[in-house]
Amino acid sequence: MSYGKFLDESGDLNEWRKKINLPDQHYEKTFADLRDIWIKDNRYSELIAFIHENWDSGQWDEFFEPLEKHLIENKLEKEFIKFWKGILRHRFSSLWDWNKEFGRKTEYWDGSKKTFECQKLTLEGLYRFKQGLVELGAEQEIQKTNELIKTVDKLEKPKPKRTTDKRKIDENVFWELIKLNREKSEDKFDFIENLSNQLEEFKPTEIKRFERTFLSKYNELNRWEIWALAYIVRRGCGDDAFDYFKAWVISKGQEAFEDVKNLKVSELKKHFDEDPQLEEMFSLAENVYENKTGELMSPVRVKKQKLTGKQWEEESLEKDFPEIWKIFEHKITAPNIGYK
Repeated sequence: MSYGKFLDESGDLNEWRKKINLPDQHYEKTFADLRDIWIKDNRYSELIAFIHENWDSGQWDEFFEPLEKHLIENKLEKEFIKFWKGILRHRFSSLWDWNKEFGRKTEYWDGSKKTFECQKLTLEGLYRFKQGLVELGAEQEIQKTNELIKTVDKLEKPKPKRTTDKRKIDENVFWELIKLNREKSEDKFDFIENLSNQLEEFKPTEIKRFERTFLSKYNELNRWEIWALAYIVRRGCGDDAFDYFKAWVISKGQEAFEDVKNLKVSELKKHFDEDPQLEEMFSLAENVYENKTGELMSPVRVKKQKLTGKQWEEESLEKDFPEIWKIFEHKITAPNIGYK
């Protein structure tokens, strides 16, 4: 998604240069110019996704250095961690694949050289990641990174922590876990901690199944009408806030999910007893997997669903959604923050 968008805007940038009679330039310079524009416009998530979508073997280091520097200087710890963990997943995957399948020497092939190259690249990334964490003061992540460095240095995968729950996480178990941990939690942050602790009792493969179910349910909420609900409830809701809204809806359990998904107006208000934002759901399975195995979880792929339904304008929300507007009686005072 971000890869195509970056290429499209690169083409637009070149066309703009032609219109004002600027000389042609190599695509790498255009990429760098667009990178700087995205950084200036705070389009971090899109730029990080673009870099992640281009497999990393060290050749992107020069390209992403300005982004890395910007994230550290502006104390954007969350974005910095997301950025580097995505890169390191590629490197870990290559390292273990080469070490397992080709990390041996035969009469015709010395796979150990390739393993060494992958090990060196992965360690370089880990130390660079750690240096940024030190500058950001992210102590917990520094400890995890130190363990990963030991793992790569020894070329020994740590054994996963003991599994006590042998169930497979299908959709029923997924909702059961959400329900049980919501019921015993005082708030949404307590819920994240309790759910994380219970999820760690499952096999690593089931933790990934949990993530796949979460992402699938998240996609089901990708509708303009639900975005309108989020906008009305929160007095404004941009792209990222809508993502966190959908994650929160899932965290409230199956009943809330179905009521919001189907916009059951008469049932909506009872579910909104806290700020409907829960960004932490996006990193929950990943963190649990890391704590259990000592490894970074490979990306879980689900088919992304495009935004469906009828697009709306901020000025017409009261007219287009009168029942929802009346339930959450207030005036929208937030500026237009780019939901189009």
